[in-house]
Amino acid sequence: MERAIAEMEKIRRAEEIYARRKNSDEDEKKNSSRSIYKILFEILLLINIVIILVAIQNQKYIFTEDFIKQVNSYNVNIKSKIEQIFTTPSTAPKINVENEKKEENIASESMVVSGESNDVSSALVENDAEEVQVELSQEEQDVLAIKNNYSIILPISGIKTSGYGERNSSNSKVTKFHTGVDIAAPLGTVIKSASSGKVIQVSSIGDYGKHIRVQIGDLVVLYAHCSKIYVTEGQEVEQGEEIAEVGSTGNSTGPHLHFELRLNNRLVDPEKIISI
Repeated sequence: MERAIAEMEKIRRAEEIYARRKNSDEDEKKNSSRSIYKILFEILLLINIVIILVAIQNQKYIFTEDFIKQVNSYNVNIKSKIEQIFTTPSTAPKINVENEKKEENIASESMVVSGESNDVSSALVENDAEEVQVELSQEEQDVLAIKNNYSIILPISGIKTSGYGERNSSNSKVTKFHTGVDIAAPLGTVIKSASSGKVIQVSSIGDYGKHIRVQIGDLVVLYAHCSKIYVTEGQEVEQGEEIAEVGSTGNSTGPHLHFELRLNNRLVDPEKIISI
């Protein structure tokens, strides 16, 4: 009986030893497998670190236009990831060459468009100016033309007694529409030519009495009711030259100068050209 128990005890111990050895072998295999994975991970990590260090040191070489084109050919959006990893605030790798070229082209096109816009704006301004010019009355256009193209001075110093335009008077000698400006002055006051030009008429016929017409370009200047005239027809006169004396000839109520302007035979108010 005791012998049988001893045999069973031996068998149990043998089974325990076998079980411990089996478990030990499995643990060793697991540990060995884990060690291999750990080594591989460390190797991969080391390789990645080396690649990163090399990339940082040689970023100008690595991140070239050819490299970016090759990356783009893979249709993988990793450029932004690379920029985030390797771009620093102080030194950012130039990897947007194509984008920069596109931006330059866009900027150039914008400048061209801007230039065209300026040309269009200038054209619109000119058109607006033409429209404004069209909206002006004929006399206003004539006034601008005289101011821009001719030099006019006051022929005498005196007192304005009648202005240009419609007027009311009980005197039959006074016309309802006055074609010029009357400037009162003592009899014999010297009249000076308001502009340079050619004397195209010297006459004493009509309501103007003794009068002179001087032409320069499309402008004719009339001096009427003179007492004496110093110039002759066809004579060239200079601005400020003495040409006549104040009188009261023709349809006149007293000594004065009737001063009149006509551009292309259209009457123009002298006071819109010079101060009287």
